[in-house]
Amino acid sequence: MKYMGSKRRIVGDILPIMLDKEHSTFVDAFCGGCNVITHVPTNYRRIANDKNKYLIAMWKMLQLGAEFPHKIDRDLYNLARDCYHGKITSIPDADVGWIGFMASFNGRFFDGGYSGHNILEKDGRTRDYISRTIENIERDVPLCGGVEFHAGSYDELEIPDNSIVYCDIPYKDTKQYGDCRHFDYDKFYAWCIEMASKGHKVYVSEYQMPSEFRCVWEKEITNSMHQTITKKATEKLFTIS
Repeated sequence: MKYMGSKRRIVGDILPIMLDKEHSTFVDAFCGGCNVITHVPTNYRRIANDKNKYLIAMWKMLQLGAEFPHKIDRDLYNLARDCYHGKITSIPDADVGWIGFMASFNGRFFDGGYSGHNILEKDGRTRDYISRTIENIERDVPLCGGVEFHAGSYDELEIPDNSIVYCDIPYKDTKQYGDCRHFDYDKFYAWCIEMASKGHKVYVSEYQMPSEFRCVWEKEITNSMHQTITKKATEKLFTIS
């Protein structure tokens, strides 16, 4: 699924580092587009959590076989956005999630602008951003079978004993969107250390982390910031030393 900060391109690199035979539960505490949890083998108990209630409502309904609109015009997008901002209450949470993530550019939930169908680009080609995003998520839905979805803050999640805990947090000192603007990094670092002290294996995707964390993998990738703007960055995976 197209999602801001998606790990689709690197999941094949980082997942083998995290998985082991000593743990039977994998917890994705910031699951987002589920590009990591859907690649975790089904012999693990798989738990996916995210603070965005619209996102989790969407995933739960997709698990149940729900069908959502494939054509999302700007009027429908604006209506769902108004619902997200509390101006109206006529659209179910799952539908708001679907419209917001399928039709916002670069997966930035009602923060990246309407992506659109049949958009004429500067090179003369026409692109259907929404249909392409829908095709991607529909390929992922069958992989969500058995995943336990939860909506809430990472620190309120009940984590089973001896779990692998993966955290794809909002990256510090980068442009933030929505609720991510208020992320408490010091609180998160302390929580990670507490989880590790309880016997969990904790991994974090970030660019930089405090000295208590050790980098176990890194790779330079190119990120799309806008239709015509890209930026190179070095993705890293950290664990508790």
